[in-house]
Amino acid sequence: MTAPGTTWFPPPCDEVMMLPAGREWDAVRTSTAVAEWAFEFLDDSRENSAAIMDAVRGCVYWLMPKGVATRASLTSWQRLRPHVTLITGDPAEHYVGVPPSHRRFGAGLHWRIPRNWSGRYLAHPYQLAAFLAPAVIHIHGPEALTLICPVCDQEVDRATAVKITGRHHPNDPAVSQLTVHPACARTNRKATR
Repeated sequence: MTAPGTTWFPPPCDEVMMLPAGREWDAVRTSTAVAEWAFEFLDDSRENSAAIMDAVRGCVYWLMPKGVATRASLTSWQRLRPHVTLITGDPAEHYVGVPPSHRRFGAGLHWRIPRNWSGRYLAHPYQLAAFLAPAVIHIHGPEALTLICPVCDQEVDRATAVKITGRHHPNDPAVSQLTVHPACARTNRKATR
């Protein structure tokens, strides 16, 4: 069964077309090194999708259903910056070079088709973010992921972050140590420095 908004095909043409992100789909861009590591796991996943390889710029693009990534917890994409970029139509128009569906090899823009391809050109944002996070850590190290405060969902500077004892979610039965902003720690009055 195909999820809503996951059916899209490249335009029937023989040349690369510059298409705007945010109209029919959004895009995610990362380096070839991060993508190659992620491909090792994405290729074996059930709902894998094609990706656009740009060897000239050393990057890879995945297209995703329009608006799904921004409606989802933006936290997963924020954590991956600057190594992974979410490209939407907001606030300005961004274009992505989309090769014809038959172009699957070569030095120019082409589609990378996974081993057990699902036939889809649009990726699942949640699954893609889940596979890109460990790929970023593998290529760039554990400090590469942006630290997000679980209290306010904003980026935390590691140099000023403090530890508190609390729950990730109000319904979470387990209390654990959380890394938060100093202001969030004062608000919760549970700072354990």
